[in-house]
Amino acid sequence: MLGVMAFSGCASGAQGSVPKGWSGGTIAGDTLFVGSMEGKLVAVDITDGSRLWAEILEEPASGGGFLSCAQASSTVAIYGSPAMAGELVYVGGYNGKVYAFNSTSGALRWVYPRQGDIGASIVGGSIAAHGKLYFSSSNGKVYALDEATGDKKWEFETGDKVWSTPAVEGDTLYVGSFDKKLYALDVNDGSKKWEFSAEGAIAATPLVVDGVVYIGSFDRYLYAVNAGDGSLKWKFHAENWFWAKPLVYQDTIYAGCLDGKVYALDAGSGEKVVEFDLGSPVSSSPVMADGSVIVATQAGVVYALDTASNQQKRLADLEEKIYASLVANEGKVYVHTEKDNLREIDILSGSMREFSITIK
Repeated sequence: MLGVMAFSGCASGAQGSVPKGWSGGTIAGDTLFVGSMEGKLVAVDITDGSRLWAEILEEPASGGGFLSCAQASSTVAIYGSPAMAGELVYVGGYNGKVYAFNSTSGALRWVYPRQGDIGASIVGGSIAAHGKLYFSSSNGKVYALDEATGDKKWEFETGDKVWSTPAVEGDTLYVGSFDKKLYALDVNDGSKKWEFSAEGAIAATPLVVDGVVYIGSFDRYLYAVNAGDGSLKWKFHAENWFWAKPLVYQDTIYAGCLDGKVYALDAGSGEKVVEFDLGSPVSSSPVMADGSVIVATQAGVVYALDTASNQQKRLADLEEKIYASLVANEGKVYVHTEKDNLREIDILSGSMREFSITIK
């Protein structure tokens, strides 16, 4: 069975091993923002593929932590996808700091905390809503910062590390923890509304749709939980862990699993409609594009799953491992590979462009 260490992101070199992130991307207008494996937040113009700017996250003072394989490194691993709000783009680093950059110029607006770090790594992404930026950390805490200034508004402590990217719906924030619980928190003050207990650690990002929270766990279950009170609606058992965030399309939940399959489930009952066997673990969160579920396997193959015919089509074989979440925009999907390559794939034609996000 695949374990968490399969996701350590460590690469060996002459100077020893260093943590390597697998940041997904975020698109605003014609610009895609992504964290590179050089520890930079990079802005790319998707119309012509040019790199607009690249800003390095400051060096960490020391290594360590569950995902890390070494001591001090000149590279700050970025695992979570950047978040956007107004003119700012936000990214959390494995060095325990959160950065806000001007999305046009790349100028640093603020960093949290102002001095030092939070004392633990940041693995999940952040989300901006209600004038706040929400993120979690391996110290088991969930934080809310002022979007504009980076001042801390509140924090909530779970019982174990948190790698999950929070989800916000209305006035409630949902986040999973390694303490095997899904939490619903008030976005205004961080007070707990309810908690749901699973049978295994939760690292996935919740999907909230029509009053239901869908969340995968390391206990091999995908859960549907009532968003209002945390009661269980249904659960579905697979052959391995659920790591990726599921998606919904026309009352069907599509959930990628580390058993190499994508399960299409009835959103109301949890009954399996069909399964797609892709032959390699799926840890990258899929996206919708042109009526198809676009999904990438760890082996580097990108598929289009037709939601009408339930047929799967092989779009591209990148021959590079893929862990990062996919990004879709106007009939195209963007894939960040473990070799720090960023590729654009046209869903209909399968044609591909490669963008440069590393500094040569």
